[in-house]
Amino acid sequence: MLQSSLPRRSFALTALFAALSAVGCVASPVEEFAPGDEETNEASSDLTFISDYEAYFDPPATTTFSQSYKLVGAITPPSWSWGKIELLEGRQKFRTEGYNLRTAKGRWQDTFQDSTYPLRTYFGALNQQLVDGFNIQYQNTCAGAVGSTSAAACPDKGPTRPEARFVLLHHGPKTALDQCDKTKAPVLLVHGAMQNANVWLRPSGDDGTGKLYPGMTQASGFVQALEAEGFCTYATTFGNFHGDNFNQAIHIANALSRIRSLTGRPKVNLVAWSKGVVAADLYMSSPATWTDWGPKYFEQLAALQSLGVPNFRKDVRTYVALSGPHLGIDLNFRHPFNPLLIYSTAENAPLGQGPVTWSYMSAVQCVTWGYADSPNDIFPNPYAYSVCENRGGTWLDYWRRIYTSNITGLDTTGKPLAPKSLKTLNTEQGASSTGYSFDKYNLAMWGSVDDKGKLVSAYLGQMQVTYDLRSYYPLPNRQDDPISYDWSTLDTDETKWRDWIAIKTNYNPANIFGGAGWIMDDAGHTTCRATAYDPATACRAKHLYYDSLTAESYSLGYAQYKLMDGIGIKAVAEMGGNLIDRLRARGLSTSLDYLYVLHGTSGGTSGQVFEIDGMACPTCDPKGDGVLFDVSIAARDQLTQGWTSTNKTNKSKQEGVPYGHLEVGVTPAVWTKMITQFKALP
Repeated sequence: MLQSSLPRRSFALTALFAALSAVGCVASPVEEFAPGDEETNEASSDLTFISDYEAYFDPPATTTFSQSYKLVGAITPPSWSWGKIELLEGRQKFRTEGYNLRTAKGRWQDTFQDSTYPLRTYFGALNQQLVDGFNIQYQNTCAGAVGSTSAAACPDKGPTRPEARFVLLHHGPKTALDQCDKTKAPVLLVHGAMQNANVWLRPSGDDGTGKLYPGMTQASGFVQALEAEGFCTYATTFGNFHGDNFNQAIHIANALSRIRSLTGRPKVNLVAWSKGVVAADLYMSSPATWTDWGPKYFEQLAALQSLGVPNFRKDVRTYVALSGPHLGIDLNFRHPFNPLLIYSTAENAPLGQGPVTWSYMSAVQCVTWGYADSPNDIFPNPYAYSVCENRGGTWLDYWRRIYTSNITGLDTTGKPLAPKSLKTLNTEQGASSTGYSFDKYNLAMWGSVDDKGKLVSAYLGQMQVTYDLRSYYPLPNRQDDPISYDWSTLDTDETKWRDWIAIKTNYNPANIFGGAGWIMDDAGHTTCRATAYDPATACRAKHLYYDSLTAESYSLGYAQYKLMDGIGIKAVAEMGGNLIDRLRARGLSTSLDYLYVLHGTSGGTSGQVFEIDGMACPTCDPKGDGVLFDVSIAARDQLTQGWTSTNKTNKSKQEGVPYGHLEVGVTPAVWTKMITQFKALP
């Protein structure tokens, strides 16, 4: 997990016009066409959605499913890293994991590297260890090696895209050497989204000689702190860091069983961070016993998934729920800049590896200008590496759409509607058919229906934790502020997204004294921000240029365009099985020895405050830990439903710490609190 601040970009008008000159952009005549002057390609490729539930599960590892696991093998990393990495194979029923170019495991050669972000230097070897661990199963030369960039691309089932039944179990350096106290309950660490086990060992990276990522100071992690206190320490790495929470709950149960076998202890201390708490919550609430699943398609699919999760085995001593979304998350729905960032950054970049919440957006939103809209240009634009490449640079393609899902909604039974293939949607809008790949464009949280009619999402786990938090934290109306105060100095989403589009939409190469168009947003700037929540939201723009493929109307010299669209948060939550509603309605097992809800209370370090929308006023403190809102992370009451008041008092506590979401798991002061709790129980 990298915690450096992201580079900022000025959106001042003078800078924009300077950029135009720098890239050799010239004024182009205004091309105005009346509706009907151009032909529209209405070619359709109707898809039939596969409704067979079994199609969404991997076949059994052996002849039948069982509540057991197999130790496939192990590797021994270099001495500066983990002591041992084991590969466990679950024998339970797993839902097939989806991947795309952003969620596949990165080999050394795949790890992003440039002068600004030298990630390969400091994290590449750590990434390679993960691929090598999964390759115990596949034995494929595509896994590559540190120092070599010659390995071929890996297959869809392989070390960079492991099948759902596999998980890595990392042993701390001292733990692997049996230099830990087996009279103490061991510790299992579970990572969150966009993380892996290495965040617990080398949060600042390591180039193999002890050098840390530039600007970072935390040389060691929670693993070393635990081992210094004598705790046998282990950690998991899931195949997909945005993966299915039911699958990950099974893996937690299997990892706990393996650790108990290794140490001889009946119970394990469990620490889960961020998204990792959802899988831990699932395991400790025994979802196979739930009977309140709804009748819609994806709730019934979730009901089948729940049967694969073992009932809680009373094998957790202290459960530390570390800043996790117990009540879900709506971060990417809330902030338009997040999807925009994902659209326009490289697949292996240090940012932009999350899901988007739009089915499509107009190319005008890509962070480009003029003809330098590709990394292959003479003046390459570092903000156009991915699906924005070669789009949005000029008026000619401002209004072409970039689709990241072909799903237009759900039918009355809850099945997705996908009238055209993802490829057809994009090639109709000018994308190259030879340069197209499903993995490149399939970025929406809810995924797409592929050419075989199967729903594929690389973000199953994120879809399952989707929850609309606007009833707790409404989208702020920027006009409610004191007139002398400008929210944009605080709200980076506003400056990075809306201000940029407003300036670009208004720029007129034919007449610098007259604007070309404007955003049809409300005065408080909530309309466009709510588009991801509600696809009916009227986030549109007017512009002089007419594109017959996408214009909704044309009058008085201006065409009207919808800037982006999606299926809405309610449909996404339904596709996730409405899991948060299920979790919200029940607590953890009363057989849990102790619950410690530990969460951040600070907005985080500079450049990391995302949930500004939780603030009641421009000068108020953020109502969250920088990424997740308080109502979701401070969930002791929710997790102790069904507990007696005595048990709640004696067997649980909740505590906030003055750190942000991206800091709580890598901060020594927070480690000390957890270690103190582990020592407190008899």
